[in-house]
Amino acid sequence: MSEVRLVVREADRNWSGTIHGSSADLAIAALSADPESLAELETACGRFAKPTSNWPFFTNLSPGSCDEPYDAGIVIIDLIARLVVVDSTYSSPGKSGTIQYHDGKRATDKCLRYHLADDWLFSSDHGQWSATAETRRRERAARPLLDARGVFFGRPLLEYVARETFAAFARRQPLDAPKAEANPGSSGPETDDDVTYDTLKQIHAAWLMTPREDLGGVSPRDIALQRHGHLIRDLQDQCERWSRLDECPPGLDPSSFAFRYGGFGTHELVQYYELVRRLLWSCWERLVELRESRSAADAPDSRTPGDFLTSEVPRLGKVRDEWLETPDPECHGRTPRSIIDRERARLPEGMSGHEAMIDCDCPCCQMLADMPGPTFWHLDGCNMDDDFAFDISHRTHEEWEAERRDWEEHFKRCDAERAERQRRAALGLDGGDPGEESVWSSSFFAADNPDVPLGVRLFGIGSHMAELISDIRGDGDGNGDGSSTPPQTREFIDQLNRDFGNFREVLQSSEPSVAETLIEPVFNCMAESLAAVALARPDLSAKCESLTSSLREFLDSERTESTRDFGDSESPF
Repeated sequence: MSEVRLVVREADRNWSGTIHGSSADLAIAALSADPESLAELETACGRFAKPTSNWPFFTNLSPGSCDEPYDAGIVIIDLIARLVVVDSTYSSPGKSGTIQYHDGKRATDKCLRYHLADDWLFSSDHGQWSATAETRRRERAARPLLDARGVFFGRPLLEYVARETFAAFARRQPLDAPKAEANPGSSGPETDDDVTYDTLKQIHAAWLMTPREDLGGVSPRDIALQRHGHLIRDLQDQCERWSRLDECPPGLDPSSFAFRYGGFGTHELVQYYELVRRLLWSCWERLVELRESRSAADAPDSRTPGDFLTSEVPRLGKVRDEWLETPDPECHGRTPRSIIDRERARLPEGMSGHEAMIDCDCPCCQMLADMPGPTFWHLDGCNMDDDFAFDISHRTHEEWEAERRDWEEHFKRCDAERAERQRRAALGLDGGDPGEESVWSSSFFAADNPDVPLGVRLFGIGSHMAELISDIRGDGDGNGDGSSTPPQTREFIDQLNRDFGNFREVLQSSEPSVAETLIEPVFNCMAESLAAVALARPDLSAKCESLTSSLREFLDSERTESTRDFGDSESPF
């Protein structure tokens, strides 16, 4: 018994037919893309099976609704009620799970994860499904379809920015008034820029936290976070799919319901934060220009808010559009609009390891670049103000405060542990001489832990190499391209990277005998290079000696493990 009857309900049309149970499971997994029609569901199935011209996923479905179980049972998917009814002996899928990828010919051994949004309801009550579906349809119909982005990015935002900035500018402190005294613990009195920054931050926070009628009485912040968690999970699943199949997943069509009315992901929220700040600063700077204008008629004090909004709102619209279309060098030259649209299409930001390389001199970057598969980059909001209004991880203030308390306790424990380590080191209680400290300040190597995989330990050596190369290069370069590195320094860096590259290549050789033969000469070359650096830079001799010793210990530990060859596939490097 492997077939079931599948019923798919759209807004104004029903489809039904018999289908293999695995295809019904596939249809349920495809709901992770939030389809609202059979065509969108068909497209979403491409996440888990390769479409073929002669095999539509739902070719057996025909118009009409027949809910009589067949063979193994019945599966009902109401796309509008967001209801799934499964009464089947074949399987019992849920809101999350895995699907074996179908390559168009057969099911493969590659399992792909999926997560449905929280508002999907699963039931096994085949007898009462119709009443449940109608109730949920009425409830959803009672909530008008909301185009939140029309408010977030459109005229409501621009009018708010212009109106509130104008009002704040009118309340500004006169230029000849004494400056505010410094807050306790600050480096000095507040500057005009400090006061302006705090003023604009308050306007931004009020925009996010204030309920609005055009958002159904809900604040922009609450709207932004309603489906944020689902989008995070779904995008992570697409990253894993890309890694497992080595191909970009299919994205949502811009005309699809989920693209047009879906939630806000992290990338869009981070970009939106930057946009609102850009508009606020632009509006404030415009008011400063008007105040300094020679024409008294242009001065803000001589204008009403309505007069200002008449000219400022269209200008802010142009600022918005220009900002959205301007390539950002911090985001690999992508425009904010393209980053937002790609996330709305549920497509990860993927690139090769070499494209993602931050510092071509860094051995760790080189090791990561040599790994197979794509590399993904993510925006995380690290440059956003640390206030609840701008937090994108917690829905409630209580959750936000609880995490802050947890972090405070964590930092206290770390400080206490660090103080204890320093005390024990000063007394020589950890096996070293009193006062002895590691020569490494920003890297760690777990060579003495046999439970750490070979590849991870090799990466630890690479981190020491990265710290040494950073010291050789000095803080003056810092651009990672070596454009201002002196010739001798450049020679040292290039030689160390070549030696370490040869070292990794020998270790990952598929022929253990070849690795055993070449590893000693390769090690000797690295040792000679490190000795040359130590001779030219006495200040780095301790690190060169430590790294040489770590490399020797690494090789010796590998040779003593009889169950592992140098060509063991465990090493990803």
